[in-house]
Amino acid sequence: MNILLSCLSYREYTGSELYFYELSSALRSSGHIISIFSPFVDSPLRDQTKDITFPNKDEILRENYDLVLFSHGKVIWEYLKDVKTDKLINIIHSEVIDLEDPVNNSKIDLHVGIRPSIVEFIKRKIPTANVKLIYNPFDFTRFNAQRCKKKKSIKDKVVLFPGSLDYLRYKPLKYLLDLSEKQDFKVMHVGRSDYSTVHPNFATFEPTWNVEKYYKQCDIVSGIFLGRTSIEGLLCNKKVLQFDVDNRGSIKKVYWHTEKDLDKFDKCNVVKQFLNV
Repeated sequence: MNILLSCLSYREYTGSELYFYELSSALRSSGHIISIFSPFVDSPLRDQTKDITFPNKDEILRENYDLVLFSHGKVIWEYLKDVKTDKLINIIHSEVIDLEDPVNNSKIDLHVGIRPSIVEFIKRKIPTANVKLIYNPFDFTRFNAQRCKKKKSIKDKVVLFPGSLDYLRYKPLKYLLDLSEKQDFKVMHVGRSDYSTVHPNFATFEPTWNVEKYYKQCDIVSGIFLGRTSIEGLLCNKKVLQFDVDNRGSIKKVYWHTEKDLDKFDKCNVVKQFLNV
């Protein structure tokens, strides 16, 4: 199949950009012809991407696709609305970010939510939409209990808080740092930082492809919603402390998250679901 994937940005080791990396690499490994269109393509993520083309906004209009998968709502829809394809799927990554609002257009065959709460969000936004739950794709050869076991040399209790430290994660981080003073643990952040944070129990590190090295240093993983952070933690056999927040970043719920079926996150299984819709 000739498949086009499209998202707002394909540059950084974060959230939806890594989603499209994992999805595209799994589709390519399955023997399909894969292209990615994004208005913003750059290193370092592009450097990790193999055997995949990056057409521009004019080239995608000259091609005939079997399947188009896209995110980031109306912004990307303006580029894709005249693309020729047999099937068009809008993937939604968040229920609290306006950029992720589902596109309401008769050309779209299916809306996909990556967690149950997003499926319900789509149904509220577009009651007549055809909606399916397909979880985030992950590389099980990278994220697993054996490969990410904590090093015996690390004696401190460590909570890993990966992801972009933006307005949605600022209050959860403050919650963890306040708790660390009472329960004597360290908080380690990996990712982009929009806020300067100084605390004796806190350390932050730049985004990296080799994020597994930080999973080898922690006991607990923490993040917002059932996103990449929580799932990577579960795959690495870590306890996962999860925050649900509203669209301003205020904390709605704090809880230990567990999952019985981790195979639904295997990128090979995720790809099969997209190909069979």
